[in-house]
Amino acid sequence: MTDSFFPMYPPTRTELCLITLIRYKALPPKGDKFTVHAINNNFNVPACDPFDVPSDYYEHVRRFLWRHQLFMEVEKRKDKLCLAVGLLPLAQRYISYMDAMIEGLFIEARRSETQGSNWWSKLFDLYLVVDRLVQGHECHKGHLWRLKNPDQVLETVDVTTLGWKHFYAAADVNDPVWTGTSYQFDTANVAEGDWQDLADTATNYLGLTNPKAKSKKGQRRC
Repeated sequence: MTDSFFPMYPPTRTELCLITLIRYKALPPKGDKFTVHAINNNFNVPACDPFDVPSDYYEHVRRFLWRHQLFMEVEKRKDKLCLAVGLLPLAQRYISYMDAMIEGLFIEARRSETQGSNWWSKLFDLYLVVDRLVQGHECHKGHLWRLKNPDQVLETVDVTTLGWKHFYAAADVNDPVWTGTSYQFDTANVAEGDWQDLADTATNYLGLTNPKAKSKKGQRRC
Protein backbone atom coordinates (compact mmCIF):
# COMPACT_ATOMS: atom_id res chain seq x y z
CA MET A 1 0.00 0.00 0.00
CA THR A 2 1.33 3.46 -0.85
CA ASP A 3 0.94 4.74 2.71
CA SER A 4 3.86 2.48 3.61
CA PHE A 5 5.99 4.77 1.43
CA PHE A 6 4.77 7.94 3.09
CA PRO A 7 7.76 9.54 4.85
CA MET A 8 7.72 9.81 8.61
CA TYR A 9 9.70 13.04 8.54
CA PRO A 10 10.00 16.03 6.20
CA PRO A 11 12.83 15.88 3.64
CA THR A 12 16.08 17.65 4.40
CA ARG A 13 16.56 21.13 3.04
CA THR A 14 18.90 19.76 0.35
CA GLU A 15 16.39 17.09 -0.67
CA LEU A 16 13.59 19.64 -0.78
CA CYS A 17 15.65 21.99 -2.95
CA LEU A 18 16.35 19.21 -5.43
CA ILE A 19 12.67 18.21 -5.62
CA THR A 20 11.37 21.75 -6.02
CA LEU A 21 13.97 22.43 -8.70
CA ILE A 22 11.82 20.43 -11.12
CA ARG A 23 8.26 21.06 -12.23
CA TYR A 24 6.23 18.74 -14.43
CA LYS A 25 3.74 19.71 -17.10
CA ALA A 26 1.29 17.35 -18.79
CA LEU A 27 0.28 18.30 -22.32
CA PRO A 28 -3.23 17.45 -23.60
CA PRO A 29 -3.55 13.97 -25.07
CA LYS A 30 -2.89 13.19 -28.71
CA GLY A 31 -4.57 9.95 -29.58
CA ASP A 32 -3.95 7.27 -26.99
CA LYS A 33 -1.15 9.04 -25.09
CA PHE A 34 -0.05 12.35 -23.64
CA THR A 35 3.39 13.77 -22.91
CA VAL A 36 4.82 14.88 -19.59
CA HIS A 37 7.67 17.40 -19.59
CA ALA A 38 10.07 17.89 -16.69
CA ILE A 39 11.38 21.45 -16.52
CA ASN A 40 14.27 22.91 -14.54
CA ASN A 41 12.81 25.89 -12.68
CA ASN A 42 16.11 27.74 -12.40
CA PHE A 43 16.84 27.83 -16.11
CA ASN A 44 13.42 27.01 -17.61
CA VAL A 45 14.94 24.23 -19.71
CA PRO A 46 14.12 20.51 -19.92
CA ALA A 47 15.44 18.56 -16.95
CA CYS A 48 15.21 15.27 -18.87
CA ASP A 49 13.61 13.83 -21.97
CA PRO A 50 9.79 14.03 -21.96
CA PHE A 51 7.90 10.79 -21.44
CA ASP A 52 4.59 9.49 -22.78
CA VAL A 53 1.76 8.18 -20.62
CA PRO A 54 -1.50 6.45 -21.67
CA SER A 55 -4.32 8.95 -22.21
CA ASP A 56 -6.47 7.21 -19.60
CA TYR A 57 -4.17 8.72 -16.98
CA TYR A 58 -4.38 12.32 -18.23
CA GLU A 59 -7.10 13.60 -15.91
CA HIS A 60 -5.46 11.91 -12.92
CA VAL A 61 -1.97 13.16 -13.71
CA ARG A 62 -2.83 16.80 -14.32
CA ARG A 63 -4.75 16.93 -11.03
CA PHE A 64 -1.89 15.14 -9.27
CA LEU A 65 0.66 17.62 -10.66
CA TRP A 66 -1.52 20.57 -9.69
CA ARG A 67 -1.63 19.36 -6.07
CA HIS A 68 2.07 18.61 -5.98
CA GLN A 69 2.90 22.06 -7.34
CA LEU A 70 0.43 23.66 -4.93
CA PHE A 71 2.24 22.14 -1.95
CA MET A 72 5.58 23.28 -3.34
CA GLU A 73 4.35 26.83 -3.91
CA VAL A 74 2.95 27.03 -0.38
CA GLU A 75 6.29 25.80 0.96
CA LYS A 76 8.07 28.40 -1.15
CA ARG A 77 5.90 31.16 0.39
CA LYS A 78 6.08 29.87 3.96
CA ASP A 79 7.55 33.12 5.26
CA LYS A 80 4.82 35.22 3.65
CA LEU A 81 1.73 33.19 4.57
CA CYS A 82 -0.10 32.55 7.83
CA LEU A 83 0.12 28.76 8.00
CA ALA A 84 -1.97 26.57 10.26
CA VAL A 85 -0.07 24.62 12.87
CA GLY A 86 1.43 21.48 11.35
CA LEU A 87 0.79 22.41 7.73
CA LEU A 88 4.36 23.09 6.66
CA PRO A 89 6.01 19.82 7.79
CA LEU A 90 3.11 17.76 6.45
CA ALA A 91 3.12 19.61 3.12
CA GLN A 92 6.87 18.95 2.89
CA ARG A 93 6.27 15.24 3.49
CA TYR A 94 3.65 15.23 0.74
CA ILE A 95 6.08 16.99 -1.60
CA SER A 96 8.62 14.23 -1.06
CA TYR A 97 6.03 11.44 -1.29
CA MET A 98 4.42 12.75 -4.47
CA ASP A 99 7.82 13.24 -6.05
CA ALA A 100 8.45 9.52 -5.50
CA MET A 101 5.08 8.72 -7.12
CA ILE A 102 5.80 10.75 -10.26
CA GLU A 103 9.30 9.25 -10.43
CA GLY A 104 7.68 5.82 -10.32
CA LEU A 105 5.41 6.79 -13.21
CA PHE A 106 8.43 8.07 -15.14
CA ILE A 107 10.32 4.82 -14.59
CA GLU A 108 7.30 2.77 -15.69
CA ALA A 109 6.95 4.90 -18.81
CA ARG A 110 10.59 4.37 -19.71
CA ARG A 111 10.36 0.64 -19.04
CA SER A 112 7.24 0.35 -21.21
CA GLU A 113 8.39 2.40 -24.21
CA THR A 114 8.27 -0.65 -26.48
CA GLN A 115 4.62 -1.29 -25.48
CA GLY A 116 3.33 2.02 -26.80
CA SER A 117 0.37 3.20 -24.71
CA ASN A 118 -0.64 -0.29 -23.61
CA TRP A 119 0.63 -0.22 -20.03
CA TRP A 120 -0.45 0.65 -16.50
CA SER A 121 1.45 1.73 -13.42
CA LYS A 122 0.53 -0.41 -10.42
CA LEU A 123 2.14 2.09 -8.05
CA PHE A 124 0.29 5.09 -9.45
CA ASP A 125 -2.96 3.11 -9.62
CA LEU A 126 -2.60 2.32 -5.94
CA TYR A 127 -1.90 5.98 -5.20
CA LEU A 128 -5.19 6.85 -6.91
CA VAL A 129 -7.12 4.16 -5.05
CA VAL A 130 -5.79 5.36 -1.69
CA ASP A 131 -6.47 8.98 -2.57
CA ARG A 132 -10.05 8.15 -3.56
CA LEU A 133 -11.02 5.77 -0.77
CA VAL A 134 -8.80 6.65 2.20
CA GLN A 135 -8.67 10.35 1.31
CA GLY A 136 -5.20 10.73 2.72
CA HIS A 137 -1.84 9.00 2.44
CA GLU A 138 -0.37 9.25 5.92
CA CYS A 139 0.24 5.87 7.58
CA HIS A 140 -2.24 6.42 10.40
CA LYS A 141 -5.04 7.24 7.94
CA GLY A 142 -4.40 4.03 6.04
CA HIS A 143 -4.40 2.07 9.29
CA LEU A 144 -7.72 3.57 10.42
CA TRP A 145 -9.30 2.89 7.04
CA ARG A 146 -8.29 -0.76 7.15
CA LEU A 147 -9.75 -1.11 10.65
CA LYS A 148 -13.06 0.32 9.44
CA ASN A 149 -13.06 -1.73 6.24
CA PRO A 150 -11.64 -5.14 7.19
CA ASP A 151 -13.26 -6.87 4.23
CA GLN A 152 -11.69 -4.60 1.62
CA VAL A 153 -8.15 -4.83 0.34
CA LEU A 154 -6.97 -1.64 -1.33
CA GLU A 155 -4.36 -3.45 -3.39
CA THR A 156 -7.06 -5.47 -5.14
CA VAL A 157 -9.35 -2.55 -6.05
CA ASP A 158 -9.66 -1.96 -9.79
CA VAL A 159 -8.89 1.73 -10.23
CA THR A 160 -11.12 1.92 -13.31
CA THR A 161 -14.25 1.02 -11.30
CA LEU A 162 -14.25 4.03 -8.98
CA GLY A 163 -16.43 6.40 -11.02
CA TRP A 164 -13.78 9.02 -11.59
CA LYS A 165 -15.74 11.19 -14.00
CA HIS A 166 -18.55 11.73 -11.54
CA PHE A 167 -16.12 12.04 -8.61
CA TYR A 168 -14.03 14.74 -10.27
CA ALA A 169 -17.10 16.62 -11.50
CA ALA A 170 -18.53 16.72 -7.98
CA ALA A 171 -15.20 17.76 -6.48
CA ASP A 172 -14.85 20.58 -8.99
CA VAL A 173 -18.27 21.93 -8.06
CA ASN A 174 -17.62 21.58 -4.33
CA ASP A 175 -14.17 23.20 -4.26
CA PRO A 176 -12.80 24.37 -7.62
CA VAL A 177 -9.95 26.20 -5.87
CA TRP A 178 -8.55 23.06 -4.25
CA THR A 179 -9.06 20.84 -7.30
CA GLY A 180 -7.36 23.36 -9.56
CA THR A 181 -10.16 24.01 -12.03
CA SER A 182 -10.32 27.66 -10.97
CA TYR A 183 -6.74 28.02 -12.25
CA GLN A 184 -6.81 25.60 -15.18
CA PHE A 185 -4.58 23.26 -13.13
CA ASP A 186 -1.63 25.66 -13.47
CA THR A 187 -0.12 27.49 -10.48
CA ALA A 188 1.16 30.14 -12.88
CA ASN A 189 -2.46 31.32 -13.07
CA VAL A 190 -2.72 31.88 -9.31
CA ALA A 191 -2.65 35.53 -8.28
CA GLU A 192 -0.21 36.21 -5.45
CA GLY A 193 -3.07 37.31 -3.23
CA ASP A 194 -4.80 33.95 -3.62
CA TRP A 195 -2.08 31.87 -2.00
CA GLN A 196 -3.37 32.38 1.53
CA ASP A 197 -6.74 30.93 0.54
CA LEU A 198 -4.99 27.99 -1.15
CA ALA A 199 -2.90 27.35 1.96
CA ASP A 200 -6.06 27.35 4.09
CA THR A 201 -7.80 25.04 1.63
CA ALA A 202 -4.85 22.64 1.84
CA THR A 203 -5.13 22.77 5.62
CA ASN A 204 -8.77 21.69 5.44
CA TYR A 205 -8.00 18.89 3.00
CA LEU A 206 -5.22 17.54 5.22
CA GLY A 207 -7.49 17.60 8.27
CA LEU A 208 -5.25 19.85 10.33
CA THR A 209 -6.03 22.63 12.78
CA ASN A 210 -8.61 25.18 11.77
CA PRO A 211 -6.92 27.52 9.29
CA LYS A 212 -7.56 30.41 11.69
CA ALA A 213 -5.23 28.78 14.24
CA LYS A 214 -1.90 29.93 12.92
CA SER A 215 1.60 29.14 14.02
CA LYS A 216 3.39 31.77 16.09
CA LYS A 217 5.56 32.57 13.12
CA GLY A 218 2.47 33.10 10.99
CA GLN A 219 0.75 35.29 13.58
CA ARG A 220 3.48 37.89 13.34
CA ARG A 221 2.85 38.14 9.60
CA CYS A 222 -0.95 38.27 9.50
